[in-house]
Amino acid sequence: MFDFTKEQIKESLNRNPKDPAVKLTETRAEEIRNNKLLADAFKSLDRCREFYAQRPIYAIPFSMFARYELDGDRTEFEYDEKGYFMHRGHLKTWALSALFYGEKKDLSMLEDTMWAICDEYTWALPAHMNGNQGIYVNYQPDRYTIDLFAAETGQALAEIIRLLGDKLNPLVVKRAKEEIKKRITDRFLYGNISDFWWAHGTNNWAAVCAGSVGMAAICEYDDNDKLAEMVMKVLESMRTFMSGFSSDGACLEGTGYWSYGFGYFSCFADMLYRRTGGEIDLFNDEKVHLVAMFPLKTFFYGSRTVSFSDSGSYGGLGLGLITMLSSHYPDMVIPSTAKLSEGVETTGCHRFALNLRSFIWSGNEKPASSDELKIYPLQEAQWYIANGNDNFGFAAKGGNNNEPHNHNDIGHFIVYRNGDEFFCDLGSGEYSRQYFGKERYTFAHCGSQGHSVPIINGKTQVAGKDAYAECVTVDETGISMRYEKAYRDDTLRELYRKFSFDKENAVVNIRDRFVFDSKPESVTERFVTRVKPEVTDGEVILKTEKGKVALKFEKDSFVTSVTPNEVGDHMGVPFTYYNIDLCVKNPEKSMEFEFTVS
Repeated sequence: MFDFTKEQIKESLNRNPKDPAVKLTETRAEEIRNNKLLADAFKSLDRCREFYAQRPIYAIPFSMFARYELDGDRTEFEYDEKGYFMHRGHLKTWALSALFYGEKKDLSMLEDTMWAICDEYTWALPAHMNGNQGIYVNYQPDRYTIDLFAAETGQALAEIIRLLGDKLNPLVVKRAKEEIKKRITDRFLYGNISDFWWAHGTNNWAAVCAGSVGMAAICEYDDNDKLAEMVMKVLESMRTFMSGFSSDGACLEGTGYWSYGFGYFSCFADMLYRRTGGEIDLFNDEKVHLVAMFPLKTFFYGSRTVSFSDSGSYGGLGLGLITMLSSHYPDMVIPSTAKLSEGVETTGCHRFALNLRSFIWSGNEKPASSDELKIYPLQEAQWYIANGNDNFGFAAKGGNNNEPHNHNDIGHFIVYRNGDEFFCDLGSGEYSRQYFGKERYTFAHCGSQGHSVPIINGKTQVAGKDAYAECVTVDETGISMRYEKAYRDDTLRELYRKFSFDKENAVVNIRDRFVFDSKPESVTERFVTRVKPEVTDGEVILKTEKGKVALKFEKDSFVTSVTPNEVGDHMGVPFTYYNIDLCVKNPEKSMEFEFTVS
């Protein structure tokens, strides 16, 4: 994969001019402004202009920088009005405004933002700097750490300079270029590869960090020998990134992280393609093709999506990214259930590379779409994804408990109807030191106690590569597995779960088999939902304004209880979910149970 030699890359760079890699003419900018498909994107950009025009560009206080060391909190440093991502919101807003509106105020605000970012002690987040060693008194973090956001920052500044440099104050440009070189491009090119764990990583970090560094180098380096060396290092990271996807193209981190990691892979691949006149085409690879097609399999009615791992349950596909990918892959047909988003993010991390390409990659026509209800049995990923009649969506998984952004969730499932989530995945909690530390599986979002899987003798699933599903079969009809290895219970000999799906009637059948060496003390079948349950004999009804779903079971076998719980979402906003517990009345050494969800 991506088997180009340094000489091949250098020769291609020598043959092709630098400008086409990063260029936006006034004519093209006008075409983009007049693109009717981007009307909402420009409305969101205008909202950003209004929002950031009313907010000063602050220096980030040290007390906010040190907060992560004090108590593990990330939110204040990252999202406060004086925080890190406020700077990136300014940068994205004023750069896009300068590109498409070109007013003096836009350029002035952009210069102020670039200057403030150059003033930052580091472009990395404290959470990514290996802290926890005494409020930075005895521990001196590496201010030139290249994490996700340092790399994104360097890329954004480099591309902005390539696009707008002749309109910016030369001193701002000179200073920004010096910082890019020192903190990002030369830091990676000449640094010890062991300093960058992500350079041989298999998750989104590899693509975002390496892709951003590579794009910054394409923008900044005039020495083609130097640039060819950089491209070689970036391609090494991209190979390991692609190895993290299963052979069926699935991203175990979920659709959201696909958009992030593969999005940055695509940004770099497209820029390299243009810089080399199409001679180096990373899209011309079948594994890349399969990965590009993955998110098309994950959507349900109402733009709901498979929310395993730390992914969210709502999703969208960037119009620009999908349009660009469609130009390489004619078989890319978008499910009509997936929203094509063409807006500019008004909150969040403000990823300039992706926001810019929402505009420059979008065509005047939307990619082809289809209403066909499909089933996707992903054998290697051990995921089953299915759309049924009556706007019914169902997904279940096997896998292991050492996956990227891991949850202990072998045997877990989710159910949607009419765009509402009935049996849920809690998604990601608020990112903190504790969330990524030894306490991770005490959070319901990550531990199996917050998933629709059994509790055996009071024990939940354990984390680690030795906790995995085996004898997994995935086909058009459903998914089955054994997963006793997910539990540390010496008496448990077999735990078998089979999901069968009737697409026409929108019915899920679940069959569980337990085999023990001795009579267990307790077995509880747990089901998790955000919808307040109504319990009757042998049935649990979940109702929303959009419809209902019923869980049916043999009432004489269980004692039923419902427990409300409150947790926070990814941004810390509280919500309530419910554990529906069916506790086996008379546990035996060998037991089988059946449930239907419809």
